[in-house]
Amino acid sequence: MSINFDNGFDRKRIINYNTDSFDCAFCSCVPRVPRQCASCDTIYCRLCIEKWFKQSNGESRDNCCQQKTITNLCQRLQKNYNDLLLRCMKCQEAICINQIDSHEFECGLIKQCINFQCCGNIIPQDNMNNDTIQCSDQCCQFLSQVKNIKNKQEIFKRAREFLLSNPFNKSHLPISDEERQNIMNPFNQITIGNSPIVIRWDKSRCGSNIILTDGDQKAFLHEPAFVFKSVVADYGFESGIAYWEIEADDRTENQLKIGVTTQRDFNFNSSFCDFEFGWAFYGLGQTRHNQKQNGTNFGKQFKDKGTLGVCLNMDQGTLMFSLNGDNMGCAFKDEKLKRGPIYPAVALFRKAGCKIIGEKPVPQIFQQF
Repeated sequence: MSINFDNGFDRKRIINYNTDSFDCAFCSCVPRVPRQCASCDTIYCRLCIEKWFKQSNGESRDNCCQQKTITNLCQRLQKNYNDLLLRCMKCQEAICINQIDSHEFECGLIKQCINFQCCGNIIPQDNMNNDTIQCSDQCCQFLSQVKNIKNKQEIFKRAREFLLSNPFNKSHLPISDEERQNIMNPFNQITIGNSPIVIRWDKSRCGSNIILTDGDQKAFLHEPAFVFKSVVADYGFESGIAYWEIEADDRTENQLKIGVTTQRDFNFNSSFCDFEFGWAFYGLGQTRHNQKQNGTNFGKQFKDKGTLGVCLNMDQGTLMFSLNGDNMGCAFKDEKLKRGPIYPAVALFRKAGCKIIGEKPVPQIFQQF
């Protein structure tokens, strides 16, 4: 009997299961990684429900189950799920469902892919090919090529080439023009896993009296001192093209300085762009770099209303800005902006604040540069 790693467990393998309370609504297996609809309590395999949303373009199922309602099992169901017992297919010992994979690995029934630390895949005994234990020839060849590459831009290049080879298309149909364009487009938002990067302010790298809220995405300063104070993001970009937005706080009374820094640690009770490692757009309609008071005129004024877009192109070493969707142009072109890590940053004065939003793709207005 082979192990179904794509979905879940055949219910016949479970010793103490005589109901359908954990049957996946799609495949009728007992899920290896169960998911539950918070609205109707329907149970799914994680992979099954993810495939549904992908194939249906995010449409709800049965007019109820939506992406936002799919969660982990509630505490009561999770306890009951953890009590399910399966027999090891090699030694026949009864094992808890959440321990069966590790047990069968120890029994030699399954093996880890030679690139397990990268791909996380395990292989049923039926699928093992002689002494080569790998989940996919193409996948493992790719991982072997990139595991020692330090330059992330080169990794992205190899990844695009790998995806264009269409290794996961079991129907053997040629890759579509739209898919090819999406893969080759360097302006697509970089993601972690399946989720876009969420940029937050770093609470350990902000000036005194700056308060962070809303999951550390909002920063606000309120104090009488006539001094700029900086806050730096918790994520630094290493290469490629990055885009994020700064949303105005309507309580703001003084213009902000918004941009990037190549230095994470400095005196945060100062403006990051006072130094050679900082580049900023000043909300008065000016630029600032390695100076406190003087800068060139640039763009429009920005203070307590609107959204400022920031586009860092590390391929070209440029820093560009937009205001409410209108491109204000390139504020800086500097070879130092090609070398990461580079961190988003803002400097606040007396009573000022903003929110940083990083989960968006690069707008078309920046793709002509």
